[in-house]
Amino acid sequence: MLEGKNVRLVLLEHKHLDSIMDGWNNPELRRFLGGYIPATRAQEVEWIENVQRQVKERSAFSFAIENLSDSSFLGSTAVHSIEWVARSARLGIAVFDPENWGKGYGSEAMEMLIEFCWNHLNLRRLELGVHAFNERAIRAYEKLGFKLIGTAKEKFYLDGKFVDEHYMELFRPHE
Repeated sequence: MLEGKNVRLVLLEHKHLDSIMDGWNNPELRRFLGGYIPATRAQEVEWIENVQRQVKERSAFSFAIENLSDSSFLGSTAVHSIEWVARSARLGIAVFDPENWGKGYGSEAMEMLIEFCWNHLNLRRLELGVHAFNERAIRAYEKLGFKLIGTAKEKFYLDGKFVDEHYMELFRPHE
């Protein structure tokens, strides 16, 4: 468990399934994650089991984001696609309920995940992808130090049109 000022990160478990199902199929959230294709409860159970297997194998680490004040589920964040020799990985995050967007929970969770990557996994480079229209997320990533490194044109098809995906990276300080 990792604790910040407002949120904590705990490894994803089956106890988070109901909260995941409450928010995961929300079209407003899913448009920021590649598109809206609903997921069933059985698919999410399989996903959690895969996440737990990846932690055991040390190939990825997925966390539930919980509100520190009441332990409510806010979303999830992960480090995955870890390249141990290059000390590089991809990050992802989703704050599920739009009511919790813009409150700093995601930024704090990302700060904690980045510190986990530097201090516990000894990584040196992190990357992520973000839809070009997601200006709020892009600003938050830039505040964390991420730099734009490229754009995949028309990578996703959302709401009847193709959208670009920006790629951003962050290097560990002092390397």
